[in-house]
Amino acid sequence: MTETVVYLQPALILQHRPYRESSLLLEVFTRDFGIVSVLAKGVRKEKSKMAGLLLPFTLLNVSYLDRSELKTLIQAEYLGSYALQRLALYCGFYVNELVQKFLHKHDPHPELFDCYRRCLQDLSRADAIEQTLRYFELDLLTETGYGGQLDIDGNTGDAVQDSRRYNFLPGFGMVDDPGGLVSGETLRVLAAQGELNRIALSEAKLLSRKMLDAHLQGRPLKSRDVLAKIIKYL
Repeated sequence: MTETVVYLQPALILQHRPYRESSLLLEVFTRDFGIVSVLAKGVRKEKSKMAGLLLPFTLLNVSYLDRSELKTLIQAEYLGSYALQRLALYCGFYVNELVQKFLHKHDPHPELFDCYRRCLQDLSRADAIEQTLRYFELDLLTETGYGGQLDIDGNTGDAVQDSRRYNFLPGFGMVDDPGGLVSGETLRVLAAQGELNRIALSEAKLLSRKMLDAHLQGRPLKSRDVLAKIIKYL
C-alpha cells in the first residue's frame, strides 16, 4: 500500500483512550479529511512532549502517516485551547458525541469544522449555552444534509406565519400543524440565527431533538443523559 503523509492539518480531538502500555487511540476531527482514527505511539510515557496536547477541545496542527484505516501520528503542534468548565464542559462532550454520530469517517466537512470551533468558542464564554447548543445542532443537521428551510412550510412552499404552529416531518421539513412543537415566530428567529427568548429556547429544544432523533433512529446519546442529570441538579 502506498504511504502518504498529511502535514499540518487543523484538527480537534473528539475522543481519546489508552492503547497498550504507552500509546493512545484518537478520534480526530480534521478540517479537510473529516474524522480519522489516529494512533499516537508512546505519548503516555513520562518524557513524551505530546501527551499534554492530545486532549479534547485543544486546537492542533497534526501530521500523520496515512497508510491504513488507522493513521499514525507524527507530530502535533499546539494552536490554542477552549477552556470549558462545569456545564459547558459536559455540553462540549455532548457536541463531540453528536459529531461522531452524524459524520462518516473520512468525509470532509470544512464548514462544519468551522461551526464546531465557533461552538466551542461560545461554550468557553459560558454565556447563552443553551442557545449555542441549539444553533450547533441545526448547523450539524444542515451540513450533513438532514436540515431544511425552517422558515418555509414544506407542504405549501410559503413562508411560515408567526401566529401559526408547525411540526417537523422528515422528508418534508416544517409543516403547518395546530398542535405543532414550534411557532412560526420561533422558526423565523432560528432561520436567522437570532437571539432566542425563553419560549423560543424551549420550542427550539423540542424541535432540534425531534430532528436529531429522526436521523439517529433509536441510537442513544450517552452524553445527552448525563447532561440532563447535570442540568437537573444545577
